[in-house]
Amino acid sequence: MSAQNVSVLNPNQDSVVEIDAELAHSWLASDDAILLDVREQEELEMEWIPGVTPMPLSKFDASKVAEMGNRKIVVICFTGRRSIEAGERLVEFGITDVYSVKDGLLAWNAAGLESIDQSALLI
Repeated sequence: MSAQNVSVLNPNQDSVVEIDAELAHSWLASDDAILLDVREQEELEMEWIPGVTPMPLSKFDASKVAEMGNRKIVVICFTGRRSIEAGERLVEFGITDVYSVKDGLLAWNAAGLESIDQSALLI
């Protein structure tokens, strides 16, 4: 488990910190973080992570995230690109303790972490 940047220990960070999927999973499991999935609705319907809060980037509202409490905010998408964009919006809004899952759902799945894959049910 690692962070891309040592500011992971700094609650007054001014940028999004990339973390690996395992660290994000451990924070989610211990209720230390809120995991926001910024993929679009069609993507969310195909595969999702239990316990995730869906907030598609096209409808992303940093003010709603600010109302979620003082836990770490971890953002995930499919590859990590949109989650960085959403995380930057949060930091610009004044929210600290913002993280992005490096390589997104691809990394989550590669690590063997739990997700519900509806596409596997399609014939």
